[in-house]
Amino acid sequence: MDNFINLAKQGVEAYERSHSDVSRTGGQEYNSPHHSTSAYDRPQLDDEEVVNTASREGSGDHSLFSSALNFVKQNKSEHEQPIDEEGVQHAHRKAYEEDSASSLSAGSLGSAAALQVLKRFTSSGGGGSQSQLLSLAMAEASNLFDKSGGASSGNKQDAVNGAAMTVMKLLVQSKFSGAIGGGDSGGLSGLMSMASKFM
Repeated sequence: MDNFINLAKQGVEAYERSHSDVSRTGGQEYNSPHHSTSAYDRPQLDDEEVVNTASREGSGDHSLFSSALNFVKQNKSEHEQPIDEEGVQHAHRKAYEEDSASSLSAGSLGSAAALQVLKRFTSSGGGGSQSQLLSLAMAEASNLFDKSGGASSGNKQDAVNGAAMTVMKLLVQSKFSGAIGGGDSGGLSGLMSMASKFM
């Protein structure tokens, strides 16, 4: 796992160097040599699509999901932090097998929701974009929070933030390990192989 994280960090540093002299415009991904990162040196996301899809599928207004997206972008250093695989799996069992999501913190509830969406993606062969994965995870977190009547600590925003950060960690760490394929088209093959550790 250490080697995996080191690879992720090296990839991030390489991307940051390659983008350091590119103007920060909305079209930067088209100017970059790899066509696979956004202006935040992260997986290419359609912010409007993410927020609109999450709002449509979840239980909350645009501000809930746009705030979560901003939270993820403003905390880039967390993207390379190792995922607590056991913690996420435990939270998922509590939420989806024992129907006791309300006993979890809002952040853990969000990570459980992210894993649930990830399981759906893997069972369907990984079809869909990175933006879609992120938006559906946030939507699932908002729905799970309401269904469970809340969390043991934290609020709905914390739950959605937790889901968004869990997905971003998976996307960043799978992409920069060199495992992800078809980055230009939002391919999630690397994510699928990484996700298999959670199954």
